[in-house]
Amino acid sequence: MNELGQRIKKLRIEKGMTLVELTGNKMSKGMLSMIENGHANPSMDSLKFIARQLGCDPQYLLGSPTPDELKTLFNKLEEEYEKNNDEQIISLTQNIIDQQFPISLESARILEISGRTVMKSDKKNGEMLIDRAISIYDRLSLYSHCLAAKLYVVEYHAKKGEYLNALNMLRSVRKEYDEKATVLEMLVEFEANYIEMVLLFGIGEYKSGKEKLNQLIVMSKKRMVYYKMDNIFRIAAFQALLHNNENDYAYFIKKSEQFAVFSENDQSLAFTLLLQAHYYNQIPKDYEQALLYLDKFATILKGNIGNDFYYLEKGKALLGKGQLNEALEAFEKFKMPGSTTYPLELCILYTAYSYRAICLMQLGKIEEALIYAKKAASKIETLPKTHYQDFIKNTIELVNTSL
Repeated sequence: MNELGQRIKKLRIEKGMTLVELTGNKMSKGMLSMIENGHANPSMDSLKFIARQLGCDPQYLLGSPTPDELKTLFNKLEEEYEKNNDEQIISLTQNIIDQQFPISLESARILEISGRTVMKSDKKNGEMLIDRAISIYDRLSLYSHCLAAKLYVVEYHAKKGEYLNALNMLRSVRKEYDEKATVLEMLVEFEANYIEMVLLFGIGEYKSGKEKLNQLIVMSKKRMVYYKMDNIFRIAAFQALLHNNENDYAYFIKKSEQFAVFSENDQSLAFTLLLQAHYYNQIPKDYEQALLYLDKFATILKGNIGNDFYYLEKGKALLGKGQLNEALEAFEKFKMPGSTTYPLELCILYTAYSYRAICLMQLGKIEEALIYAKKAASKIETLPKTHYQDFIKNTIELVNTSL
């Protein structure tokens, strides 16, 4: 039994609480028993919940008292991190990061939040801060926290297009913490599997990616965990679409829609409608139906449609209807998003330049068409092979023959 588990059990018994009374409706009795016996480590949220139930500070359970000023900073940083306020996080931490921190949960979390923020502009120093946080988490035996922090670094590399490197890093990290921890926090384990699935698709390992996708769906049903299920169902629908399996597509897109309605998540429902528009543009070529779904998408998001997928699909539908000037206007409004970790999304997005090239070609603007056709072709070499690449390559050949 580790010291954390011992302290939780000792205090629970002192307060005359049973396992069931301590867990309430937030945790399972089995998980708490494993924590108390040193076979599992609680996540930050679980640790805070246990401490509240026992009427103590989380640091008491960890056995490492934290100075009041660090507790105050920790609370401020958590608040700003929830708001994605990078500027304020940098301001709050820039003068203390080089200091020595006590071995405590607050210290580790301060370093982790700082590292996540700094890494956006300074990879080397950001990773160094995250490594310091992981070192503290490790000494506290908070292995789920270690893995969660490492997953952020893995995702950073994925966003840079380093899919194979990120996948190898993920597998190495998972092996390390699978050996250290008997049981990892469920959501962290789920997140690791989700990222692995995305990366497998990203390097073109479709069979392995689909196996991981099915594992996630089974895991979700078995454990009644609905974390990221909207994304998972949409990815499953898209994979079915990619491999011309319309029955599976219909099944998963319906599941995605049902989950969005169940969770009352307008953003999730909107993305499902956007995928439907993509389907009608790509497969049956029913451009009126595609435009109908795009109108529903814009209505649900109250006009906050962004500058990427909406204008790509609208331009395609208008081009398909022969409305060239309106289509070109839509393509001119298209902009690539700032970042995306899902490589197959990039495959779709880069076709916007090819569709714009076709539109320009049909309007007689051949030289301008060639610029956009080349732009699309220059972006796809590192991405997994799909029919979107074939379309981009065919487009540049088509424009070249028109010169």
